[in-house]
Amino acid sequence: MITMTTKPPSRRVILPVLILSSICWYPAQGAMNARYEEFVRLAREGKKTEALGLGGQLFKILVDQKPDDAALIALSKRLAAAQRIGTLATGAVKPSPTKLLEGMGGLDDLGLPPAGSKNRDVPAALPPSAQELYWTHVDAFTGELALKGLPPQAAAFLDQYYHLQIQNSIMGIGRQVLVADPNSAENACYAIVLPLLYLCGRDNTWDQMEPFLSLFPLPQLDALWRFALLEAERPEASAQIARCQAKKVGKDFSVVVWAPAAADVCAANHRPDLARKSLQMAIEATNDRDQAAEMRLKIAEGYARGGDYAAAAGACQQIVHDLPDSSLYGRIMVTYFGYLAREAKANQLVVETEPALQEGRCQPYLPQILYLRWWALCKTNRQDEAIRIGQRLVEQYPRHPCAAPVLLERAIDALARQQYDKCRELLTKLTKDLSGTESAKRGEEILARLQGRGIPSGKDRLSPTQTGTAFKER
Repeated sequence: MITMTTKPPSRRVILPVLILSSICWYPAQGAMNARYEEFVRLAREGKKTEALGLGGQLFKILVDQKPDDAALIALSKRLAAAQRIGTLATGAVKPSPTKLLEGMGGLDDLGLPPAGSKNRDVPAALPPSAQELYWTHVDAFTGELALKGLPPQAAAFLDQYYHLQIQNSIMGIGRQVLVADPNSAENACYAIVLPLLYLCGRDNTWDQMEPFLSLFPLPQLDALWRFALLEAERPEASAQIARCQAKKVGKDFSVVVWAPAAADVCAANHRPDLARKSLQMAIEATNDRDQAAEMRLKIAEGYARGGDYAAAAGACQQIVHDLPDSSLYGRIMVTYFGYLAREAKANQLVVETEPALQEGRCQPYLPQILYLRWWALCKTNRQDEAIRIGQRLVEQYPRHPCAAPVLLERAIDALARQQYDKCRELLTKLTKDLSGTESAKRGEEILARLQGRGIPSGKDRLSPTQTGTAFKER
């Protein structure tokens, strides 16, 4: 039996094969580079349709050549997500009611197909909300595309192709939304989803979106920045949309002016976290220490609105620590004392309001500080000092609203002691000089009962039992 063996090809054979293969590859690569340059030229000349057509071909070639490349896979997912968002967004918008053919008869004579019958037993699927559309796809757009591992010409092409493709999709969605109804804020929110995702992590580049934003009337731009703020939770993007809105009408934009208004919107929608982020942007944008203090006070206010008075008081303390020379010192301190009162920190208030009474920067807020100290002294049963502070408040600031609770308390005390003339005198002063305060309203009720129940004046007196009966609730 003859055994035949196959000899491995000699190096003389392998070398020419490698040379031939390299000769075949380099012209192909050179041709690809030429097509990349052609794509760049078309894009530069504004021939978007031709550029996208050629770009799509080149992109498919790259994907076929490198099916396992992570960067190409991620880019493919983004482009697919953008296409899906466009389909869902334009499918979810609600067109405005047509007026032209409404109520006109004779439509059957136009040769139109008959109206389709809907199966009313099968409910129509609800389209996703704009907010849901955003959060469903945000992961696909998070992070930079890692194209650096590809050849430089291919990476540069892919970067430009991606931006051109997404921006084209954004403009297409915007036009379709506006065609459906140019006045619908709800529809406008669908149009902003893809721009928000596209610029995720690049909120300082919203000037790219000026052609897109210019499509929308001003009321819709309000809806867009509010959506970016509240639904997408992107204060930076929201501010950039507001900046483009201001530019559209020829106005200057200042984040220091915008942020407090945005914080109020957040607070009204129970989002103190977004209010803090918006205000923090303004703090970082200003070199004015008093402006920074104003913003930080609003952050404290946001904590208080949410019921977290401890955090609000702590925020005020931090402002004083960081900005001890602020011209807002007195306002910060009285706000801080107010939050302590909300926390029922009466003992702490007694200690901390004493030096504030002597602090010159607190003098414009002395009525409030006197009142809060009086309240704290009453709460801690330090009646003698409370009487002195209350008397000082009433004498120095007789028409200040902070004097109203003191007058009311003194009137009630006089009533309890059956000092009816004194009670009437105090209540009359309260209702006359401080009308409109809550204490005055209560004073009016007591006066009415005094008069309606025949409570005597002068030396006539009721027994304690009669007094209790007279003021029993009806």
